[in-house]
Amino acid sequence: MKQFVAIVGSEDNKVAKYQDFDTIKEAQAHVAKYGGFVATGLGSLTEYWVINEQNQTASYDQAAEDADIAAKAAVVYKDDRKREYPPIGDQLDAIWKELNLDRMGGKNLNQDADDMLNMILATKAKYHKPE
Repeated sequence: MKQFVAIVGSEDNKVAKYQDFDTIKEAQAHVAKYGGFVATGLGSLTEYWVINEQNQTASYDQAAEDADIAAKAAVVYKDDRKREYPPIGDQLDAIWKELNLDRMGGKNLNQDADDMLNMILATKAKYHKPE
């Protein structure tokens, strides 16, 4: 984004039409021809520009950008974990093996877990893993 911005149109305090320029003279010439006003130092992320056409001011909503960054960061860990975790089948296999060891050691499983473990063991017995 160049230093000088001709704000030509806005809607709901958001920029709708603009053009950026290297010099203030170019921006002022554009505004003289198409209307609007010249702003500086707004940054490149136009979605955070706050436009007040009546006062002919433009500002950068850093708090909104910071909130968006924080919201994204709050869920990024889920994708990071998903990429790092072993496959679900491996996770479940490890859990069922542990539950089977618990049961063989005399621990009583709840009925749902006991029933599910019986089905898993029956399937494993039916389809043996090759050596």
